[in-house]
Amino acid sequence: MNQSSKRPWGRWVQRTVVALMAVLLLAVLAVWLLIRASLPKLDGDVQLPGVTQALDISRDALGTVVLTGQNRLDVARGLGWVHAQERFFEMDLTRRSAAGELSALFGPKALDRDRQRRVHRLRARLTERFQSLPAQEKALLQAYADGVNAGLQALPVRSWQYLLLRAEPQAWTPVDSLLVISEMYFMLQSGSIEAGLERVLVREQAGDRVYDWLYPRGGVWDAALDGSAVGAAAMPGAGELDLRVGKKKSREMDLATGGQVVLAPPEGCGEAALRAETAAFVRGAGPSTATAASMSELSVIGSNNWAVSGARSVHGGAILADDMHLGLGVPSIWFRAQFQIGSGAQALRAAGVTLPGLPAIVVGSNGHVAWGFTNAYGQWFDWVEVPRDAKLVKHEEVLAVHGGASQTFVVEELDGAPVVATEDQRRFALHWVAHEGEAYSLVLDEMLNARHVSDALSVAQRAGMPHQNLIAADRGGQIGWTIAGRLWSQRGIAQTQGRLATVAEMHHTWLRPDQYPQVLSPAQGQLWTANNRQLGGELADVLGDGGFDLGARAQQIRDRLGERAKHDEASVGAIHLDDEARFMKSWVQRFQALLNAHPDRTQLAQVLAGWNGRADADQIAYRLVRTARLNTLNALWTAWTRPFLGERQDDEKRRIRWRNQFEYSAVQALNEQPPHLLPIDYASWDALLLAQLDAAAKEMSAEGPLAQATWGHQNSSRIQHVMAKAIPALSRWLDMPSAPQSGDTNMPHVAGPAFGQSERLVVSPGREENGWLSMPGGQSGHPLSPFYGAGHEDWVNARPTPLLAGSVQHRITAVAP
Repeated sequence: MNQSSKRPWGRWVQRTVVALMAVLLLAVLAVWLLIRASLPKLDGDVQLPGVTQALDISRDALGTVVLTGQNRLDVARGLGWVHAQERFFEMDLTRRSAAGELSALFGPKALDRDRQRRVHRLRARLTERFQSLPAQEKALLQAYADGVNAGLQALPVRSWQYLLLRAEPQAWTPVDSLLVISEMYFMLQSGSIEAGLERVLVREQAGDRVYDWLYPRGGVWDAALDGSAVGAAAMPGAGELDLRVGKKKSREMDLATGGQVVLAPPEGCGEAALRAETAAFVRGAGPSTATAASMSELSVIGSNNWAVSGARSVHGGAILADDMHLGLGVPSIWFRAQFQIGSGAQALRAAGVTLPGLPAIVVGSNGHVAWGFTNAYGQWFDWVEVPRDAKLVKHEEVLAVHGGASQTFVVEELDGAPVVATEDQRRFALHWVAHEGEAYSLVLDEMLNARHVSDALSVAQRAGMPHQNLIAADRGGQIGWTIAGRLWSQRGIAQTQGRLATVAEMHHTWLRPDQYPQVLSPAQGQLWTANNRQLGGELADVLGDGGFDLGARAQQIRDRLGERAKHDEASVGAIHLDDEARFMKSWVQRFQALLNAHPDRTQLAQVLAGWNGRADADQIAYRLVRTARLNTLNALWTAWTRPFLGERQDDEKRRIRWRNQFEYSAVQALNEQPPHLLPIDYASWDALLLAQLDAAAKEMSAEGPLAQATWGHQNSSRIQHVMAKAIPALSRWLDMPSAPQSGDTNMPHVAGPAFGQSERLVVSPGREENGWLSMPGGQSGHPLSPFYGAGHEDWVNARPTPLLAGSVQHRITAVAP
C-alpha cells in the first residue's frame, strides 16, 4: 500500500478522536451545568409562602446566615428555606436513617440497615407524638417544613446527589423534624444500649464480684461536680479468676460458654456517621473495622463544656465554652445561623449553630444567656428478656426499595418494647426512652427567650431531646448545670447496671423538673463536664450509669480552670486546644522504669526520654506509649474474659470489648501484679509489658523508620463527603485536605482522623462580639458553593472565627407570593 492510500484512513482516525473528545467535553460541560444549576440562591428576591412580613436572609463570607424578621414563625420559614437550599440531601439521609427508609434511596444494599432501624417503628411513633404536641410547637414545625419545601422547590434542578443516585427528593414533613431528633438519640445513646446488654452477659457469666471489678464505676481520674469519689472494687481472688489453670481447662470452658449476640440497633449513625455507612451501601460492602491495637479504643460520643462565673472573669461577665465531639464530615453536621427577631427594645438576637432538619438554635447565646451541651451517660433504657410464653404484638412493616420490589418484615413488641436482640435461644426486648412520645418536643427553642441561668435550667429540664449535660451562663455572671432531656425514675444504679429489668419494671414515671439534679452558682465559680460521672450518692441514682467516660478530660478541664483566679475569653478558649497528655504520663513513667531495667531496648528508652509531655503531631513517644497502653488493655481484657466468654473474645466481629473504666482494673493489676491474673503466655508482668512495647514499635516501624512514625502521621485528619466515600475518585474535589493533628481522646483537645470537635464555642452573654465559633467542613453541601469548606482552614489551624456574622456579602429578601 502506498503512502497516499494511508492518508484517508489516518484523517478518519484523527477526526474520530477529535469528535470523541468533543463529545466528552460536551458531556463534562453538561454535567457541570447541571450541577451548577442546583446551586443555592444567594441574592435577589424570593417568594416564601406564609411569611407575614418581608424577611431578610443575608450571608457573610463564611456563609453564616442571618435571618431578620418580625416574628418567630417567619424566621423558622426562612431557616427551613436556607437549610433546604444548602443541606437537603444531608437532612434526607438523617430522617431516612432514623425511620429505616434508606432503601428507598439506595436500593437493596440498605435493606439490612433499614430492618435494624425500622424495628423501632419511629415514624409511626412520632406521627402519633406530633398530634399531641402543644399548638405552638406544631406551628413552629409546620412553618419550618413549609420553608424547607419552598426552598427545595426553588432549586431549578434537583441537587447533584440525587442526579447521581437517579432519585427524586421527597417533600419534608413536620414529623421528619422529630425523626431528626430521634437520629440524635441513636447517635448519642446507642453505644450505651449495646454496652448495656454486653454488661448483662458478662455479669451472668462472670458473677457479681468479677463483674464489679471489670466494670468499675469510678477512680482517681474522676472529677465529679460534687467532689464525690468512688473506691476501687476488690480484685478477684484465685478462687474467682485464676489464669494459671492452663490452656486445656480454658479450652473446655470456651466450649461450654461460647455464644454470639446479635444486636440492633447498631452503633449510632446520625448525619455525620451516616456518611461513612452510606458509602458501604453504595458499594455493597460491610463496614470496615481497624484491626491495629492502636486504633482499638472505643470513641466516646460526647463533648466538653465548661464555664466560669462573673466573679472569676476579668470583666465580670460569665464565660461559657463548648465543643461537641462527633463524627466529622463534609459539610459540617452543624449550620451557623443568627436570628434577629422583632425590633426596638424587645428585639431578640441569638447566634450559634443549628441542626439542619430542626428550626431551633442548638447551642449558642441570645445576649442574656449562653448554653452548651455534652452527652450524658445515664441509664436511659431497659433490657428485658422475653418470656417464652409472652404474648407479643406483631406489626408488619413495608420497606420501599429503589429500583426493586418492596419488602415486608414483622416487628414483634413486648408491651411496646421491640424485640431487637438474640443470644442462643434467648430473646431480648429494648425499652428505650426514645420510644416514648414525651422524649420529643421543641421546648429547647424557648432558650431564645431565657434571661437568667435559672430560665435555661428550666427549659432544659422540660425539653424533649437526647439527654445532655447543660451548662449555662448569663449576663449577670451566674452559671449553672443540669440534665437536659426528660428523665424517668430509676431503680438505683446498683440495681440497673448490668442487670435485666422485668416487664413490670419497664414502666417508669417521668420526673418533675424540681426532682432533677442541678448546680446553680457554685461557690468555686466554675463548672465542667466531659461525659464523666457528674455526681455521687442518691443524686447519681437519679441518672444511673450508661457508661461514663474515664474522667481524665473533665479533670484536666477542671484543673485548667483552677489555675487562674480570673479568666477572659482567650484563656477559657485555650482549653479547647489543650494537648497536654496528663493522663498518659503515668503510663510513660511505668514504661520508662521498665526500660531502665532492660538496657537491651535502648532505642525505645531514648524515644520516651525525648517526649515533650504532649500529644503533639510531631511526637513519636506519645504514639508509642499510646499504642503500648492499648495493647496492654486488650491483652488483659482478652485473658480475663476468655475463661467465661469463650472463643468469641478472639473474634473481632463477635467479641465483647472493654470500656473506658476498665483502665482502673488494668492499672490495679499492673500495680499489684497478682500471679493468678497474669496471662499464661507471659513469664512475668514485666514480660507482658515489654511484649506490648515491642509490638507497638513493630507496628509503627511497619510504616518506615521508627523516627518518622509520629502521632500526626497516624492521626492525620480524614474528613470526607459521603459521596466521595462511595466513589473514591471524587475525593480530590469533595473531601477536606488531610492534615496531621495534635490531640487525642483523654485530654481536652479531642481529635481523631474523622472524629473530634464538631464546633468550638466561646462566649460571654452580652459580649458576643468577643465570642468565637469555629467549625470543620464548611456550611454548604454544594461543592461549587463559595461556602463549601468555608471556615475549615481556621478550624484546622486553631484560628478563632467570630461568633457573630461579619459584613454582608449576599442578601435575599423573602416575601409572600
